[in-house]
Amino acid sequence: MALLLLLAAIAVGVVVTSAYILYGRGPQSESGGLPSYCSRPSGGFLIVASARGYNDSVDHGVPASSWPVIRVQKGSTVSITVCNTDVQAHGFQVTHYLDSRIETVSPGQALTVTFVADESGSYRIYCSIFCTVHWAMQSGELVVS
Repeated sequence: MALLLLLAAIAVGVVVTSAYILYGRGPQSESGGLPSYCSRPSGGFLIVASARGYNDSVDHGVPASSWPVIRVQKGSTVSITVCNTDVQAHGFQVTHYLDSRIETVSPGQALTVTFVADESGSYRIYCSIFCTVHWAMQSGELVVS
């Protein structure tokens, strides 16, 4: 049984890696920018989940440094759109605020979450679905002051 699970995991990894090699960063608009479904909500934040992590986190020193960092005032309503331009699914969680269930963003899809930042502190933004860039999606930060 364990051998079958290992073989299945390897097969999924090969398929995902092959898709990434063939399609690069995933679907983009014809102009080379973000697809139309990737737009920042009014007064909110946009996080792009791609083969380079959240908002290209591999270029920002993760996991040693936090990236992306969202700063808000206590009591404010926080709206975050997470769009997935990758060829594999990604998760989106925020400790304390969005950690009671796994939020999944399928390839070519977007998810908007809204919550009230009612407690001061620093909260981790992270992916909860194992993927090829999982390590680069564990160091986001929500700072509520």
